[in-house]
Amino acid sequence: MKRLAAILAGVLLAACGGNVRTAEPAQYDLGHLTGTWTGVRIPIAAVEVQASSWLSGPAMYFRLAYAEPLRRQSYAESRWAAPPAELLETFLKRRIVFGQPDFSGAGCRLQLVLVELEQRFEDPQQSQVMLEVRALLTPLRGAETISRRAFVIRKPAATATAGGGVAATRDAVQALADDLGAWMEETAREKPAAAERCRFINPNQKGTP
Repeated sequence: MKRLAAILAGVLLAACGGNVRTAEPAQYDLGHLTGTWTGVRIPIAAVEVQASSWLSGPAMYFRLAYAEPLRRQSYAESRWAAPPAELLETFLKRRIVFGQPDFSGAGCRLQLVLVELEQRFEDPQQSQVMLEVRALLTPLRGAETISRRAFVIRKPAATATAGGGVAATRDAVQALADDLGAWMEETAREKPAAAERCRFINPNQKGTP
């Protein structure tokens, strides 16, 4: 009888242990980012952001460059609220497409590829976020490339934590938007015909412009 009671007690403990819930990972987004779009000389009708395959999920990556420089790791208790490319696209649409003072629906397409986004630790207490993006300016329809550019942005993290990496990512994304605006202004100066062409591309127009 005592043996049976011990077995039953063990089963009950195992069942109770199976019902213990682990804490859900903290979810982060970019919050409400401020600033205005500066590349107004080239109208933009659409912004699209794709990502490298390893950035297709919500994992928040870091790298201990001082100890294991070839190993990519992710925070176990912190995640992005959505894949980084989705968060970046949402922000850039707000800043660029809907931030144009005289947005009419006409314009070109800004296509970005998120190549890298990670928090790199140079030592246990110091880290920086690296944001790497390739960008193309194209007609809304058609395969022609009007201009292209690569951007690599690094921003220091105030704390050696996931939260510090999130804040540094916000700073990097803000800087990317500013750099994209400067690139559009430069393109308008160097390729005025392209800027004029974008001004008259309407997204409701059928066929290839």
